[in-house]
Amino acid sequence: MERTLYYSDELNDDFAKTRIVRRNVKPNYRYFNKGLFGALKKLLLYRLIVTPACFIYNKFIKRVTYKNKRVLRGFKRRGCFIYGNHTAYMLDASNPTYIAFPRPADVIVNADATSITGLRGVMRTLGALPIPEDFHLMTKFNTAINTAIEKKHWVAIYPEAHIWPYCTKIRNFSAASFNYPVKCGAPVFAYTMTYKKRRHGKRPKRIVYVDGPFYADESLTQKEAVRKLRDEVYEAMCRRAELSDCEYIEYVYKPDGNQA
Repeated sequence: MERTLYYSDELNDDFAKTRIVRRNVKPNYRYFNKGLFGALKKLLLYRLIVTPACFIYNKFIKRVTYKNKRVLRGFKRRGCFIYGNHTAYMLDASNPTYIAFPRPADVIVNADATSITGLRGVMRTLGALPIPEDFHLMTKFNTAINTAIEKKHWVAIYPEAHIWPYCTKIRNFSAASFNYPVKCGAPVFAYTMTYKKRRHGKRPKRIVYVDGPFYADESLTQKEAVRKLRDEVYEAMCRRAELSDCEYIEYVYKPDGNQA
């Protein structure tokens, strides 16, 4: 263990410390580039630059190992949702692209991700779907998610919402985001990043386990189906998280809220 961090609110404490000044999503924000030029730009940037970069970064720089990817067979010709634990920075951005390949991966993000000056258009092209704070814009956001599934994209969601680097447990998370696959009738997968001891070096080895598919139970009401789907994904992720055998960062509950 290299460091101890203290938290008071498992649902809302954030240890990313990006210091980005958030710009709220505006009513005229376009979730997808339109027209032939937009499609070409997506192809060039996403397929020729981003996808190879993700493969090199994940496999050769961070040396992530992926387990149980066989469960994805037969699902790469349709839109799906994939839920992951939020414990890394760049890897959390690149894992969906790596796992979903050859399907494009769109990632539901906070507005911070599209608030960097000069990169808003790039982030949109890369598949970032920022959540608006204005309730009146949620219809447009929900339509964008439906459009992504119709385009046979994979939509990645981090239900824990906030980054806790190297966290080895699955934090409690809301069922709200599971409304999307229930309404779309799309399959759901989960991926869990675990941390294992290395023979050499201080930082742990990363192993990602993929589980699924999970489906909404059509015999239940929508509310019941959402809760059941959430619980199935949560339980699968918790089982995988137990495979971690080291703590690079220890997270300790502290009621006074001091994260130092």
